[in-house]
Amino acid sequence: GPGWNRRRNLNFAFKVAVVGEPLKAVFVKQAPEYIKCLGPEAALSSARAKLESEVLAVHNALAPAFTPKHLHFDSERAAIVMEFLEGYVLLRDELIAGRVFTGDARAIGSFMGLTHSRTWRGVAPQEASVQYAARFKNDLLCDITSQYIFLKPYDAVEGSNRFSEGLEPLVKQLQAEGGALQAAAAALNRRFRGQPECLIHGDLHAGSVMVLAVPADAPEPAADAYKEGRLKVFDPEFACYGPAAFDVGLAVAAYVFAHHTHAAHGHADEARRAVDAARALLETYVGLMQDIHLDGDGGDVTTAILQQALGFLGAELVRRVIGAAHVADLESIDDPAIKLRAEKAVLAAGSRALLQSEKAGSCIDDILTIVTSNKWVEG
Repeated sequence: GPGWNRRRNLNFAFKVAVVGEPLKAVFVKQAPEYIKCLGPEAALSSARAKLESEVLAVHNALAPAFTPKHLHFDSERAAIVMEFLEGYVLLRDELIAGRVFTGDARAIGSFMGLTHSRTWRGVAPQEASVQYAARFKNDLLCDITSQYIFLKPYDAVEGSNRFSEGLEPLVKQLQAEGGALQAAAAALNRRFRGQPECLIHGDLHAGSVMVLAVPADAPEPAADAYKEGRLKVFDPEFACYGPAAFDVGLAVAAYVFAHHTHAAHGHADEARRAVDAARALLETYVGLMQDIHLDGDGGDVTTAILQQALGFLGAELVRRVIGAAHVADLESIDDPAIKLRAEKAVLAAGSRALLQSEKAGSCIDDILTIVTSNKWVEG
């Protein structure tokens, strides 16, 4: 349908149903030899579809309750056939509407904990770890991640960057040549490209998660709803064998956007629930990862992951305000004054996270305090 394709930057998407029986349907995702939103002149190998198909099959095996069923891969057409999620909506749309459930956040934490812990180097069988690292190197799309999250947003002459009027002084500071923020982002890029730890989703924002639609006044879903598939993580085309903290940072960012957006509107309860959800996500994830230990010193990995996740979270916040790809949380705000207030808060939070990630502790509450403050940090 045209609605799905408008939301897709790289690929085409189709609902294929039996004539007269719309509930008998599958979802087909097809990769052209270019970036769909830019056209045929923007070449990009369709080989990315094979990798995504293989990652989805691994996710089905490791976290079946949280992923759509993989049904078929057509190598000739670079097309993936999977379960059609009838009645599901994007998590981002639910967060914008104020339906912020801690159960959804815990489910995302569970998805990451299951997929990260079971593919972690030295924990997964050695042969499997080597195979994961080789199969899911994904340099093609990792190059895009490097450019659009860590590098281009800090380049003052980059033509793809765009931002609201009124942000110019802050953006000038962010993009200062040789500045601390630029250096911090470059260091994160080196970590992203050079720290193979486990199979990561690689694009785990709120637009890569779907949940069953509920009425506007629905209560928090019961725990059993998640066992039955309430939440599904999809679109793992940017997956790679990389740093766990990258997924964690992007996942938490979804709730930080929700917090600052609702706070800018004066929606105090929704803003508070977004922070509570982010805390639940991190607590669930840490609980599933605490038995994994760092090489050599025997310490658990969660301390390092949380500290590094703060930096990746900061980079995601910043690039969604001043880079090429923005988020509907902010773009859907009609009132220019409210939008600018929210964007300034997000930029402040992102800057704080980038500057403090190397020296901040790994306490979950400390991390959330850093990214829910809107005080601007000089750097």
